[in-house]
Amino acid sequence: MELAVSILHRYDPRWEDVRRDDGALAYEDDEILIATDFEGGNGTGIGRFGGDDFGLVLEADPGDHRFAGVGYYVCFGVANKRPSARSIRVRMRTRVHSGESWHDHRHMIVRLGGAWRQLDRGDIRTNREDLEVTLRLGAAGRPDATLFVSNFHWWPGSERDAWLDTLGGRGRVREIGSSHEGRAIRALEIGRTEPDAPTVVIAQTTQPSEMMAAHACRFIAEHLVGDDEAAAEICARFRVCLVPNTNPDGTARGHGVADARGHFPYFEADLAAQGDPAATAENRALWRYLREQRPWLFWEWHSNNWFRRPGHVLLRYRSSLAGDPATRSLWDAVEQRLLRLPNTFHESFCSFDEGPYQPSMGFQAVTRLGAISCMIKQHEKYDLDESRAHAVACLHAATSTWLARPGGR
Repeated sequence: MELAVSILHRYDPRWEDVRRDDGALAYEDDEILIATDFEGGNGTGIGRFGGDDFGLVLEADPGDHRFAGVGYYVCFGVANKRPSARSIRVRMRTRVHSGESWHDHRHMIVRLGGAWRQLDRGDIRTNREDLEVTLRLGAAGRPDATLFVSNFHWWPGSERDAWLDTLGGRGRVREIGSSHEGRAIRALEIGRTEPDAPTVVIAQTTQPSEMMAAHACRFIAEHLVGDDEAAAEICARFRVCLVPNTNPDGTARGHGVADARGHFPYFEADLAAQGDPAATAENRALWRYLREQRPWLFWEWHSNNWFRRPGHVLLRYRSSLAGDPATRSLWDAVEQRLLRLPNTFHESFCSFDEGPYQPSMGFQAVTRLGAISCMIKQHEKYDLDESRAHAVACLHAATSTWLARPGGR
């Protein structure tokens, strides 16, 4: 029993103790512990239906925005206390439905220790309102006796901060602002330091459940500080800036899209660009940073877990928004390179009169700073090795296209 308690209730010492168990965030008896009262967890009303069948209800996002009252992000931990291996079933139900169906969520990610893997498809069952998974747990005392399960690649913000600290000697870690609740928002800068160096900024979306965006920042950073010759050339010619946690409050609290005040900051970035005092602290921090860096390329990185999406997708701003032909030509060339990458597809365009993304940070960077921008949504259905290769390939596609333009070198 003490083993399970130490893992799920005392947590990894890096994890932030932000979610308090009110009696609904954990179920525990002499044989099992199922809990969400840890950093980034999501799920309440945890209970036992009978035998090895358990259930929980997804916690809805706070606020009055379009996703308020909707729960679609799940993250829970399970610890087996039996001296023998066992299988259990856990059923997840949304509190309020958004018009979608669980049929569109046909993958789940299991984290065991510091490694992530996809749950076997045969262990996932869906209908409109419920998602059920079968989990195979090792005997108590074995490493596989404790699992964390999510429909995204759950990576706590405190672990991201600890990871950033490990790169301080090979890049420049800066605090660029803080969240509503005072958590630091930090950027990692790699490569050239001159103010006029051509700059790329890559930031995780402020939708905190979309964890692959944070992993993409990690993949790109680790590639750039490694010993790859092509990565070294990027560092010699560009400054690459990475912001892997743009909504640390929402990340810690286990929200889908919201910040600590119940705002949906992704659709409020225009307030920061306008200097509106109602802008969220998180958007103000990122906008200040973009204005300082003046990137030629800004990617707000997302992830997606909809089964109907065929793979990684690009949500694109029209290149016609660019003010000069050279920028439009470079923009189109970059995106054509991206679309030739494996498992990468176009989904939609946004301009002044099409698409819903005019309030986004990317649209502000395009229309106010002259940056080339799009949203890259890496699919959570792929394992991290494939996603790593794709993220690195995106960076090389963009930078090599910039260098190949007339006068690029």
